[in-house]
Amino acid sequence: MINTIHHPYRSKGFLTLLLILFSIVVFSQNDFASNPPSQKIETVDTIKGNWDINVDLASRYIWRGQSWGGDYPVLQLYGNYTINDKFSVGFWTTSNFKKEYYDKNGASKGYQELDLVFNYSPTDYFTVSLQDYYWPSTDRQEGVSNEFFNFGNDGSQSLDLQFLFDFSERKLPFWATLSTLIAGNDFRYKDENDEKGKQNFTTYIEFGYTYEAPLMIEVAPVIGFVVNNKARYYTYADYDKPSFVNLGCKLSKDFKIGKHFIIPIWLNYTYNATASTTNLEPFGKQFLVVGTTLTYE
Repeated sequence: MINTIHHPYRSKGFLTLLLILFSIVVFSQNDFASNPPSQKIETVDTIKGNWDINVDLASRYIWRGQSWGGDYPVLQLYGNYTINDKFSVGFWTTSNFKKEYYDKNGASKGYQELDLVFNYSPTDYFTVSLQDYYWPSTDRQEGVSNEFFNFGNDGSQSLDLQFLFDFSERKLPFWATLSTLIAGNDFRYKDENDEKGKQNFTTYIEFGYTYEAPLMIEVAPVIGFVVNNKARYYTYADYDKPSFVNLGCKLSKDFKIGKHFIIPIWLNYTYNATASTTNLEPFGKQFLVVGTTLTYE
């Protein structure tokens, strides 16, 4: 997740948080090794209290048709902890390990992010998710704060309330997402002198479908659009009308290595159908990202 406000000094605590999260991965392997998920029966008693940890290596970072961190490879560590059959908590991180926040042309270069996720699933197809987005800059930028829990107009943080529908457990491989920013740096300004303005509640809607093609290749087309972008939270989008920023398709195939490791290779194509070509500069409309996910089964 990203915002249009550009962020100040490098957050010294960010890499520390990454190390803490990485240590969680290491220590959680003891539980995985003694009771690998592939051997578990999916009941409340067996899945609760376990971490699901993954690491992505990707050629660049694209979020809902938005390009952040330039065209540089990224490492993404994320996980989910199951409390019970209805509640879970998780985290998501990304970094391209570049120190300069902008390149010589003023385009996005260095990027890092830490998200905290809280999920409530009353049914097997519906989840309410509250996601805290925090994206501290990689070097000092004047006039913007990287302070954690700063949800003001100079902050680097926002809260996203999501309603997720996933019918894969009902043998219908269809999902839909309704996402609204309820707090944080998503303000609609009256003029350039307005220090804060009103909360815009920028809303994003996404529909997707998954099916298995020949050679056991999973295909997942997606359509995503921003309903109201007057706060310009989505930089690479239209500001005065609904904007189809995320039209694309993901291809993935799993490769099993040994008894416990599965490495999926995936290719993700994204087309940003924003009408305003100026808002798409300097990255353009089309993005092709290749990556792999390291996980433990």
